Amino acid sequence: MNETAMNVTIEWAPFEVTENVTDEQFLEAAADLETNFLQQQDGYLRRELLRGEGRQWVDLVYWSSKETATKAAHAANDSEACSRYFSLMDGVEDAVDGIFHYTQIKTWN
Repeated sequence: MNETAMNVTIEWAPFEVTENVTDEQFLEAAADLETNFLQQQDGYLRRELLRGEGRQWVDLVYWSSKETATKAAHAANDSEACSRYFSLMDGVEDAVDGIFHYTQIKTWN
């Protein structure tokens, strides 16, 4: 089956957690970010958290538009939940460090 996408914006945010962070600590902060920041943002659709090798992770966040994604990224700098989450990552100073936005053109099932 072939489906046309809604032209949503997908935020690709790869990062590594700092060395001494446990999975439990990280997942707790990720859940706090979901509840106390992302779900409060206009245009937020859904999120996937991906784990790679070692300390590698990716936040994959779906937004209704690039404008809503950009607005949320800038609002994240004033969020306590975001600050806590980012503090567990290597080299991430604020919400726009290392994130990329892509427009979803087409999906297949």
